Amino acid sequence: MPQPLRLIIVDDESFMRDNLAHLFPWEELGYEVASVFANGREALAYLEHNPADVVLTDIQMPVMDGLELARCIRDQNIPVRLVFLSAYSDFEYARKGILYGADDYLVKPVRYQELVNLFTRLKDSIGAAARETVPEPDQEEPTLAVLSACIREHPGEISLDFASRATGLDSEFISGLLKERLSMTFPEFVCREKMIWAAGLLRDIHLSIGEIAARTGYTNSKNFSRAFHNYYHMTPMQYRKKGET
Repeated sequence: MPQPLRLIIVDDESFMRDNLAHLFPWEELGYEVASVFANGREALAYLEHNPADVVLTDIQMPVMDGLELARCIRDQNIPVRLVFLSAYSDFEYARKGILYGADDYLVKPVRYQELVNLFTRLKDSIGAAARETVPEPDQEEPTLAVLSACIREHPGEISLDFASRATGLDSEFISGLLKERLSMTFPEFVCREKMIWAAGLLRDIHLSIGEIAARTGYTNSKNFSRAFHNYYHMTPMQYRKKGET
């Protein structure tokens, strides 16, 4: 049986910290909570002398915040994956976090299924990296993550020009990267990201189709359903029912 991945949780709110550590079934996803901390300085001191695979950290904290913790981790080349947690739905925080090497970010209040989806993907990514004989750092992955975060932060406004201004990346560079890396145009990439996002939201049975359409930037639920059907070849309700079986 494979060893569980070692996770540390960093959050200055004791209620959030304890709930994440003790109420979420980490073991079922292949993780163990190695330790919890109230600020980045405590977490950094631990990481300097103890191994960990993943850090789930709040951004806004006293003493040392999550962004400073991430910068120190990268400066010291500590081999750990990062996920940011923040009460602030602000793209600037996400952009800075991803530039520091974060794999993703979650906005409080965290939804159960979002946590499951993210840490399942992360475990798969760590497993794939471990199987590589000669891992090569991919400098394009952070760029794609920045674009994905921008789409989720501004789903109704997103365009190539908007993404270029928001991320500071040249529009021709963005288009060239997507074409070379994914064989996609920017609108195709936006559609893909929105549909993957929507598929995750559909697992939350408390969200209506209209709410999911609005969250992903559609003003008309019929247009959303049409786009979803074109991408997944089933309606949103069919996808939701399939996930329940």
